[in-house]
Amino acid sequence: MAQFGVGCLLLFFAGNVPVFAAGNVDTSQITNGFDAIYQVIAAIVSSIGSIFLLWGLFEWAQSLNAQDGGAQSIAFKRIGSGLIATLAPQIIMVIRTGLPS
Repeated sequence: MAQFGVGCLLLFFAGNVPVFAAGNVDTSQITNGFDAIYQVIAAIVSSIGSIFLLWGLFEWAQSLNAQDGGAQSIAFKRIGSGLIATLAPQIIMVIRTGLPS
């Protein structure tokens, strides 16, 4: 129990330590690694969005044949979510380039 208390006390004081970054440091190795991870995640999200988009289109075509309003509504929601997920990486890039760094 005493070790837990000492550990909590150390964590409390460690959170209040100021850290000063160096002025001219090359951070390209770190940013390149994060960019690679971002590209992989963006490709996965875009692929899943394409699958949802196709699924929604096929559901919409089937609901038109059955004249079911509820199924059409669900299909439109799935098409919209698929479009957003497919275009999300491009939307994020537009937002990132528009923000001042």
